[in-house]
Amino acid sequence: MGNIQKELIQEMEDPKFREKYENACLIVRSKLEEVNYEISQQKGWDYMNDISYRVKTPQSCLKKMVKKGYPLNMESAKEHLNDIAGVRAVCYFLDDVYQLADILIQYESFTFIKMKDYIKKPKSSGYQSLHLILAVPVGEEQVKVEIQIRTQAMDFWSDIEHRFIYKTENQDLSEYEEEFIKVSKSLKKIDKQMLKIRRKMQESGIEFASPQVPDKGSY
Repeated sequence: MGNIQKELIQEMEDPKFREKYENACLIVRSKLEEVNYEISQQKGWDYMNDISYRVKTPQSCLKKMVKKGYPLNMESAKEHLNDIAGVRAVCYFLDDVYQLADILIQYESFTFIKMKDYIKKPKSSGYQSLHLILAVPVGEEQVKVEIQIRTQAMDFWSDIEHRFIYKTENQDLSEYEEEFIKVSKSLKKIDKQMLKIRRKMQESGIEFASPQVPDKGSY
């Protein structure tokens, strides 16, 4: 590892730098908890199954910057890396994914930057998720946060694929990659079928049981 790379790693390991992105994640998580509580009560079913976050490690940041050919300095990292702060929200139904995205985009405290829809147009690997990039106020600074919104089926696929394919290097896994793509397509059909069933139940006047969601702020 060269001196420039080592320097960048050291700067990104600075607790003040990481704390800023950690706080941005916590602000987004707090908003998601609030939305989860309120919408779950309105709909009559649990709106989100899971909310989690992470701050990307300096090593992962460096690896991505080298791969993309970005200049190896802090200003470049702040400008080009949209996922240093990452939050994930897992919903039960497909339409809830898009509703949640609209809520976050319209929330006045956050600034919408861009959206990538890997549900309507999955990645070549079969990966499906809706990605939002928002700027979140942390003190006097605007910090970018990537929010991944997906269904449980998408999250299950992503977790398994990430562990067994994405993180496996220098091996021929083409046969298994094809199988993962087939599974991804099957799960997409399941998501659509489950949404169709829920809507049919609603049209029949079926009342859903009170959701078992936590109090606001205690997720």
